[in-house]
Amino acid sequence: MNVKLKIEELENEVIFLRQTLREDFEDLYKQGGHQMIWEQHSEKDRYKKDKFLEYFNSGIKNEFGSLTIINKKNNKIVGWTRLYDFKEEDLSVKLGYTFLGKDYWGSNINYNVKKLILDYVFSFLNTVYFDVYEKNIRSQKSVMKLGGILNKINSNKHEYILTKKEWSKWDSN
Repeated sequence: MNVKLKIEELENEVIFLRQTLREDFEDLYKQGGHQMIWEQHSEKDRYKKDKFLEYFNSGIKNEFGSLTIINKKNNKIVGWTRLYDFKEEDLSVKLGYTFLGKDYWGSNINYNVKKLILDYVFSFLNTVYFDVYEKNIRSQKSVMKLGGILNKINSNKHEYILTKKEWSKWDSN
């Protein structure tokens, strides 16, 4: 089952997701190297190239890799996301570390990313969690739009939960 969480690629008519390659760094940094993107995150200086490189490398080393988000409209890299912290005992995983270039905020890109991944993982898992920094209001709203419910608050993080049952009810609306 663990092996299924290293998604090689997923796509729909809007986006293409594939495992991140080292050569994606510059294109991802072009999207993520802006202070505004990180102003609500716990690591506000992630827009600096050395800090972004640390973030990038942690994603590459992640057990399930990371997914580069490509906008099919212009075939450009627009952001990335990843799965992490799989728990076999309750068939759950966390979805996060997502960012989109600011030109894509308010578009349908984030929804399509999450829908592709959620549809896929809920074919064999029961629960997806999202850890969101307490001051990251944009991401909290985004998770709630997907049907995520605040589960608990741990120090400076809000944990949202989305179950397969809730997703199937919400996604069919």
